[in-house]
Formats: sequence, structure tokens, C-alpha cells
Amino acid sequence: PRRSAPARLALPVPVTTGLRFALEPGNGVALLGAVTGVLGVVAAAVFAAGVADAAARPERFGQRYALMVVFGFDGREYTPSRPALASIAALPEVAGVLDVRIASGRSGQVSVVAHTYDPVGAPVPLVLTEGAAPASGGDVVLAVTTARELGAGVGDRIPLTGDAGTREMRVSGLGFAVESTTTGYDTGAWITPSAYDAIFTGFKEHGGLIALDPGRDPSAVAARITEGSGGRLLVFPPFVPPQRAEIRNVAVLPVALGVFLTVLALGATAHALFTAVRRRARDLAVLRALGMTPGQTRGVVVVQGLATAVIGLVAGVPLGLALGRVLWRVAAGIMPLQYVPPSAPLVWLAPVALPAVVALALSP
Repeated sequence: PRRSAPARLALPVPVTTGLRFALEPGNGVALLGAVTGVLGVVAAAVFAAGVADAAARPERFGQRYALMVVFGFDGREYTPSRPALASIAALPEVAGVLDVRIASGRSGQVSVVAHTYDPVGAPVPLVLTEGAAPASGGDVVLAVTTARELGAGVGDRIPLTGDAGTREMRVSGLGFAVESTTTGYDTGAWITPSAYDAIFTGFKEHGGLIALDPGRDPSAVAARITEGSGGRLLVFPPFVPPQRAEIRNVAVLPVALGVFLTVLALGATAHALFTAVRRRARDLAVLRALGMTPGQTRGVVVVQGLATAVIGLVAGVPLGLALGRVLWRVAAGIMPLQYVPPSAPLVWLAPVALPAVVALALSP
């Protein structure tokens, strides 16, 4: 008669029998449960890693700057901006500076708050989801929500109208603007100073964005800038988007879900093992009658559990990694925030899962 694949490997009888029990059609539900359990645990861990990354990194919400400075409002400049920004850019702690004038314009029926992308020395990099920063007077970077409202993507052309006229602009990139008391980081546009001067005559707000070298204390640098200006400059940290606070509040949920799914997967595996033992009680009794010891009989159950767990890990880990990243991409689009593929430390999974399965198999 034709022998099964495990039998042809000439392995010890407990190993051969345990593998045959694990791979038989009757164990399909247990295998599916193991794969589903591992998939869910990994997906939850990956999603939790994405949440933790977004909660800890303001750049996911467009903030690659640590300080903001104000020069004027409603067309009135209280302090000359260029000399002040040049002196700030010369500080050793400063990594980049942007001179930002802000005005409200329109593109068709959509309101567009325009920001100048005007580096002073090294720039503050924009946070983009695709495309590139504006390089010429005809380029515009749209914030993601504004781009969605306009139905525009990279390479499309849109009109941008201000109090000085209208210019046709090419969308060079999509990304994030500046969070303020009146506008969100996901709305608005970045344009070059030459484009701004052609479309607008004044400004609603005029300020600067300041990026610092890693490890620098923003409050200490702000105090130094204020002191150096004789108290004339108002320097403060960026406004925190409400979405970032929201994601911090839910950071514990995917972790709790992962713990719940881990317990559920172990419970399903235990149930599958106990069911298999009952279903195969007659076969095990025959093997005992033929000379198999109680320890070898227990070894059959252990091998079956380990084989089920290994198949669950091999199939469930890549599927869970893919599912977790898909779910996090969807969440990033809803927030919105910059999507970076999250990676969770999964080296603990096999060392935890396999001994747990062995313990279940050895339990009375």
C-alpha cells in the first residue's frame, strides 16, 4: 500500500504518527485556526508598531521643524524677517530654516491656503507622500486633503487665484502643510516665493519654521533666539495636530487586541489537540497495545501540536505582516499621516508559541 509522506521519512514512530495526525484532512480546522491566530497576532503587532511610530514622530504629521517664529500679521511685519532668519540659520543647533508667508487663495471653488517654500540657508524638508518640492514658479505641492478636494494628483495642472491674479500651476508633489490655529496640516499648498509674489500682494501671516539637529533642546534654542533678538521675536513650539493626540490615546488598543488574539490562538490550539486525542483514541490504544510507551504516546501529541504551530507560523507571519501593513496604510490615509511601512519585532513569536504548544500537549 502507498505510504504517507511522513512515513517515507523513516522517522521515529511518535514523530511519524504525530506528523500524520497534523497533516490529515481532519486536522484542517486546527491548521486554519493556527494560521488565523498567528495572522491576527502579527497583524495587530504590526498595526501597533505603526501607531507607536506615529505617536512618537511629529514628522508623520508634516512637522520636521521644532520651532516656529512670528514676524507679522495681515500685511504688517513687526520685525524684518530676513536678517532675523539669517541669524537663526547661523546658530550651530539649527539644521534648517524656512521663510513662510501665508495667504488665502482659491483653485476653482476650493479654498487654498498658500505657503511660501523659501529656505534660508539649509531648508526644512517638506513631508511628502509622493512627488517633489516646488522647484520653479510654476510648481505647487498640495496638502493631501486639498488635493482630494480638487481631485488633483502629481503632474496635474490647477489654477491658483489670489488677490493679484491667477496662475496655472503644475502639481509637483503631495504632502503636508503647517498646523496652525486656523488651518490643519493636511490642507493648503506650498509654492515658491516668485509664484507667491505673482499671485498675492500681501500676507495673512508671516513667520518661519526652524529645524534643529537631533538631540537639541527646543526650549533652550527658543530662549537663545529670543534673547539674541532682544525679546523682539516670538518663538514657540509647533501646534500639535489633534490627530496626533487621538492616536496617542488609542495606542494601547492594538496591543490589547494582540494579547487577546494570542490567548485565543492558544485556546484554539489546545482545543484542537484535545479533540484530536479523543478522535484518535482508538489508534493510540492500538499503538499502545503494539508496544508504544506512555511517553511515546505523549510525544505523538507534542509532535502534532508542534507541526500545527510551525505551519501556523510559516503561513501566518507573512500574511499577518501584509495585512497589518494594509490596515495601517488605510488608517494613515484616514488620519491622514505619512505612511511608513511599520515593522514589528516578531522574534519573540516562535520562542513563545512553540513552548506554549508543548506545554498544552503535555498537560493532563
